[in-house]
Amino acid sequence: MSSPPDAEPTSTALDVLAVPRRRYLLAALLEHGDTSTVGSPATTAAMSLAALATEVAATERDCPIVTDEQCARTRTDLAHAHVPRLVDSGVLVRTDDGDAPTVALADHPLFEAEWVRTLLDDPTGEAFPAAEATLNRTLEALRSPRRQTVCAVLAARRGSVPLPTLAAAVVAREGGDGRRLVDVSEEEWQPVATTLAHDHLPALSDAGLVASDDTAGRAALVTTAPQWESDWLLEGPLADSAALVAAFRDSSDGSAVDNSVANAAPSAAAVNGDRDGDHVHAAGCETITGAGPVHARGRDIAASADAELVVTVPDGSRLERECLERWHAAAERGVDVYVGSQSPQVRDTVRSVVPDAAVCEPQFDWLNFPLEAAQHGHVVFADRERALVVTTDAESRVSALAGDGRENPLVAILRAHLGPRLDRLATARDDRDVRDGTPLPM
Repeated sequence: MSSPPDAEPTSTALDVLAVPRRRYLLAALLEHGDTSTVGSPATTAAMSLAALATEVAATERDCPIVTDEQCARTRTDLAHAHVPRLVDSGVLVRTDDGDAPTVALADHPLFEAEWVRTLLDDPTGEAFPAAEATLNRTLEALRSPRRQTVCAVLAARRGSVPLPTLAAAVVAREGGDGRRLVDVSEEEWQPVATTLAHDHLPALSDAGLVASDDTAGRAALVTTAPQWESDWLLEGPLADSAALVAAFRDSSDGSAVDNSVANAAPSAAAVNGDRDGDHVHAAGCETITGAGPVHARGRDIAASADAELVVTVPDGSRLERECLERWHAAAERGVDVYVGSQSPQVRDTVRSVVPDAAVCEPQFDWLNFPLEAAQHGHVVFADRERALVVTTDAESRVSALAGDGRENPLVAILRAHLGPRLDRLATARDDRDVRDGTPLPM
């Protein structure tokens, strides 16, 4: 997954590029200066303000011929509004030479970003998979770093997310240093939830990136939004989010579904039980049938873990290479990973592939069933707020119950049963080398 751009240059770039006339101005200067190599300093070739106004006016009207009046109005706006703002941002250099002021590109980091150059190569959004108005709303919405964080949080979670959970995740992510969701207090997330509901979510919804339901108090990323097909978005301010969306949409087993509007605004039918392919939503939980969709959900939950990931695996038949890779990736990014299994073979495999995971030996399964009832033994539990419990019937048909959010019934049950054990495991893990080969008692 690519690293996000630095916050300050990205904020400057979005502030500049969100206004169409500024994009047209910079694009004209880039073309005039022939700065064709990304990463090289912009040339200092200058254009007169009059010539620049003509270029901008022609771009706005998509016509090479513009009237003197149109040029004059554009020049006045550039001179009094946009050029001063760009000069103050360090993007432009203005030289006043009598009655013929000129402007030139400054040597600014903005022009070293590949996504910026991609966007300025097509300032009117002809190659953008939606109308230019959508491009403008998208850039405007993303000017706020918090909205970029909201998209990143939602991209890491399948389906809609309760507003309190979203706010807490935003606080944790903005705090950095691997802060866990469970450590965010209500006093911290409550004011953030208010700003999300009244400012950030409406702006992202207006851009078409997020679907939110004020009544239900939930939000989800619109993974079918046309913006996710845009090259500059894949490279730029939502690079990490775009990578997760691409992985979701390109699921090899074909189980991916639109996780946005339908899940963000659950209807009465959904509460009572509403089937959508292999997914049935009931009483705030979701029933998934079929090995492919079930395993895909488990991988997604593992990929979204921020602080803690707990997995129990009854036997080797549930152990997939992709799952191991997700657990390894989680451990690599600082997540506390616990993998429990009664199978010595599974424990040995996990130790070799995920050496930083704490390998555990369950003393009970997730609801204290006898250990021989292995068909109830596969659980994926992330950050104590996203859960998957998998069952297999006598004919080896796989199904699962999934829950999202701390108030979800399934999550609450798992938190009550597993929470105390996990707290003890965290202490035991700190007191023991997880690589010594002895499984921790779960």
